[in-house]
Amino acid sequence: MADLALVNRSPAEVLLLDHGSFWQPPQVLVGANQSCRSAVRDAARHWWELPDPRIADSVGTRWSRTAARTDHRRVERRLLLVLLPPGTPRPHADGPATTRVSWWPVTRLLAGEVITRPAELAAFLDGYLQGWLPDGQHALDW
Repeated sequence: MADLALVNRSPAEVLLLDHGSFWQPPQVLVGANQSCRSAVRDAARHWWELPDPRIADSVGTRWSRTAARTDHRRVERRLLLVLLPPGTPRPHADGPATTRVSWWPVTRLLAGEVITRPAELAAFLDGYLQGWLPDGQHALDW
């Protein structure tokens, strides 16, 4: 499983799905023999018709045990940022939604006006967009 955060840089916004008590990026199923990046790229092309989606080099990662498994294997989950190229019109809030979706300004997420999963989504987005978060994997809490 991967989460796809569609990000607009100017103004700094992210498209999130409403899950009732929290908002989170759309989830993408990752097929066998497929990378998270490939699955997210395919979803961005399909959902928002982005011809060449740019995926950021900063990745939010979570490793966890699943309650259903008894073998104690850990499952990886990734949050990848898909960046809209400058000047690209913001896609309509549709895509994989069967629930309500909305564009949220990163400033409102940082102000704590919105509960998100992962909880650190606002700081992760702000760090990437402001340039203080280095490229690479970063642990996030889902």
